[in-house]
Amino acid sequence: MRLNIFKGKYGWAIFGLMAAGLYGLSTFIPGRLDLTADRRYTISEPVKKMLRNLSEPVSITVLLEGDNLPAGFKKLRASTEDMLRTYRDLSKGKLSYRFLEPEAFMADSSIGGLSDTLKSQWLQANAIKQNEVTKAGTSASFVYPLGLVEVGNYSATINFLQGQGQKGFLNPDADVFQKEIINKAEAQMEYRFASAIADLTRTRLPRIAYAVGHGEPTGPETYDLSQTLQSKYDFYLLDLPDQPYISDSIDLVMVVKPSLNFSDTDKLKLDQYIMRGGKVMFLLDALHADMDSLIRSGSDFTAYARDLNLDDLLFRYGARINPNLVQDRQSDMLPQTVGNIGGQPQIELLPWPYFPLLYGADNHPVSKNLDAVVMQFPNSVDTVKADGISKNILLASSNTSRLVGTPVIVTVDIAKLIENASAFKDAHIPIAVLLEGNFKSLYARRIAGELLASQQASGQSYLPEATRAGKILITGDGDWVLNGVSRNGMLPMGANPFTQYTFANRDFLLNAIDYMTDETGIMATRNKEYVMRLLDPKKLEKEADMWKWLNIGAPVFLLLLTASIGQFLRKKRYAH
Repeated sequence: MRLNIFKGKYGWAIFGLMAAGLYGLSTFIPGRLDLTADRRYTISEPVKKMLRNLSEPVSITVLLEGDNLPAGFKKLRASTEDMLRTYRDLSKGKLSYRFLEPEAFMADSSIGGLSDTLKSQWLQANAIKQNEVTKAGTSASFVYPLGLVEVGNYSATINFLQGQGQKGFLNPDADVFQKEIINKAEAQMEYRFASAIADLTRTRLPRIAYAVGHGEPTGPETYDLSQTLQSKYDFYLLDLPDQPYISDSIDLVMVVKPSLNFSDTDKLKLDQYIMRGGKVMFLLDALHADMDSLIRSGSDFTAYARDLNLDDLLFRYGARINPNLVQDRQSDMLPQTVGNIGGQPQIELLPWPYFPLLYGADNHPVSKNLDAVVMQFPNSVDTVKADGISKNILLASSNTSRLVGTPVIVTVDIAKLIENASAFKDAHIPIAVLLEGNFKSLYARRIAGELLASQQASGQSYLPEATRAGKILITGDGDWVLNGVSRNGMLPMGANPFTQYTFANRDFLLNAIDYMTDETGIMATRNKEYVMRLLDPKKLEKEADMWKWLNIGAPVFLLLLTASIGQFLRKKRYAH
């Protein structure tokens, strides 16, 4: 016997009630099918686990609100709300969110415990001015693509466009560029919110040690570095020569621009820390080369090699910093003398190829979707054979670069050479490399004498190879994490005081530390990528009326056609 509810007098009514009941039931059951090719509606398992295990309420405020939002940011707002709705469902109601206009945000004194001054400074520092072409002409609007995450008495800020170039929003003709930036912001949204929630809810901060004892900078040039890391991690100085060994309680050690030779005893401390699964950043200058030397000489100076005694250690792990300089036509701008009129030098901002702009690989979460990172007089980094070690190039030069080997004469006349494109034929020279795996000790089968005695005195047994996988980041420059100092105070790392532009140095640093210390797997969500499927604006404008009528008329036509066929079949079936 076959059941057919449509045979009865109230068949269609019963079907409607069943459909309404299923729809109502679906609103109480979290989850949905994601049929998109790039899985844009799928939340990663580590983020799901974190949301399901929230132990205290999380409140999120987003400032993408208002009738005057440009079209691109309306799309970003819709994507944000869609994702936060999923977050709320996964957290079983422990996460709440709301959208506020900037004026309402300023007027609400209960948000984040922030003063009006701090709120105003935050909005001003992250405002995006967008120029749009309308029928009435070009109009300008300020947009605040910002979010605030609150857990208890603590809060974390989010800038959806953080780490990406934002100047294109001033150019109303840069429509495709703006769409690309917003598309990247949508792809990174899951990571930004998940990372902020994880930072506010974790019970232990990663311990980051800044090694000193070998001439590492510790003055005003490290202000932004220390402030940035202290706000997110347990950050402190580690006097390497004074310590018998590096404690396993340290999650990551930073070796930043040392200028003095490392003894074998100190190298052994680093080596054995890595053998126990430690993570180390080696941010090194292979040559003595800096702007102070050029300023003192007035015209040129010779860059010469530093003897840090670390080459054999890095080579053993799978990389080598070369004693050369990388020059690039795609570089930062500095004031340079271009002539002399009436005894007065004529100054212009021109590219300075010794300060190349480096872009990251799109296949790694540390460097994906980042604006350029600027470095000063960097050296190239080669990878060498090391069994069982994976190697990823995180930053490289452009396709208009070149290498200059020692002895290197750094001269102001480089501004003339940059016009000669044929001199810059090298491409994608590696400058930042990440090594991962179970490393082999430099001192395997040859530790003896004083080194063995110092290891035994530390109370740590010697390990010829790693017992746990470690991670090592090597860059051929140490200045990229340091800040400049101006008359108005300290500058952010990566900031150019002459162009007022800040590159993504800080974002690259934080991404690298988060990746190297991440044990939750949340960092992998930075690898999300949404494919842009842009419409042809000229074709769209030309065929707009046709598509409007098609979108409106086709559904009505199909509905009437279906009803007519159904009525015809019904009459035919019950004609007798």
